Amino acid sequence: MSGDRFPAYPMAELHAHLGTSIDPAVLWQIANSLGIKLPRDEFKEFCDYVTLSPTRPMPLNDYFNKIYHPILDKLSSGTLAVEAAVYNTMSGAYRNGITLIELRTNPMKHNMNREVDLDHLIMAMIHGMERALLEHHHLSAGLIFCIGREFDIEQNTKIIEKAIKYHKRGVVGVDIAGPARANFKMADYAEAFRVARAAGLKVTVHSGEVHAANDMREALEFLSPDRIGHGILAATDQPLMAELARRGTVLEICPLSNLATEAVKNLDEMRFILRTFIDNNVRFSINTDWPEVIEEGHLREQYQMLLREGILSEEELVECTRTAFAAGFVPGIGLDAYL
Repeated sequence: MSGDRFPAYPMAELHAHLGTSIDPAVLWQIANSLGIKLPRDEFKEFCDYVTLSPTRPMPLNDYFNKIYHPILDKLSSGTLAVEAAVYNTMSGAYRNGITLIELRTNPMKHNMNREVDLDHLIMAMIHGMERALLEHHHLSAGLIFCIGREFDIEQNTKIIEKAIKYHKRGVVGVDIAGPARANFKMADYAEAFRVARAAGLKVTVHSGEVHAANDMREALEFLSPDRIGHGILAATDQPLMAELARRGTVLEICPLSNLATEAVKNLDEMRFILRTFIDNNVRFSINTDWPEVIEEGHLREQYQMLLREGILSEEELVECTRTAFAAGFVPGIGLDAYL
């Protein structure tokens, strides 16, 4: 099977961030409705400004500092913005063939520097998700709350507490994300994550993208994640791959994101990484990470690129899809999952 409709089967998106999953048209509408001044006055110029591609890359931390946090997080902050963002993102994903989506976010990065009550903000996210589920009966969806490496323990503990509080309303997991910090230790969160898991939440951790591979070892040792976000650096570490395979830990691979942020140099390196994981029985799914700010970065386009470049076969992409659905954190289909 080939062409614009490949794959024709339902897909699962396990790794997409709220701020970078919003259609630029929605961001533009939010900015203009609130009177927020943007770095570009024309819509197309704004789209070009916030969009990356393999031919127009930007190092990960540069994108965080110049665009992600000052622009995308700002435009997706406040109750009205996050409700619209979650609804439009999940509905758009379903219209593009995704029947399982887990959208991750750090609520504290969307509360306008503490001007918005965190519970009101979270409920707005949930309302956006419930509206998408109400309209699309075959959609499965959930929220994953990220703690930040750049945040202190008190802030991060509060995020985990909120995830537990709203677990039965659609928060299905907890994550660690953000740039590396010397004083951030996985061990400091072992107990908080144990409590979260005991409350029914699943665990995923951003690791092995630009952080040292040892970061992944610490995640496995102290947090025992069900999944790891990215994990690409494990491809050069045989003992680490053996441990991932032994545990059955699923890696959330985001091919075009890694290329656009220069975490992976080129397609040849991406081919090496994924072929190495297959050869070493490391399970992985294919995801977008930032579907709306990477050129041709939707999930179907990621599948098509991997097939077109001979990185994965149709059969291997089917297996990736099976892995994604099996590794999902969402407990059921539609609103019934939380009623």
